[in-house]
Amino acid sequence: MVKNLLGYLLFFIFLGLYSAVVISIGTDWLPDHPVVHLLYYPFVGLIWIYPVIKVMFWMKRRRERQES
Repeated sequence: MVKNLLGYLLFFIFLGLYSAVVISIGTDWLPDHPVVHLLYYPFVGLIWIYPVIKVMFWMKRRRERQES
């Protein structure tokens, strides 16, 4: 139960920080051109899934061990 809470807490902290960094890079550092934004935002919109999947598998693995 505590590990699930920790996993969800890590997820929300990561997602908040990731969003802030992505928005900061997208507005401050990238050139203001529609094609650049069209390529950047879908790419970074999918990248966050990989670390979150790792955390979710970690949470599921811990739960299966506790049930056995």
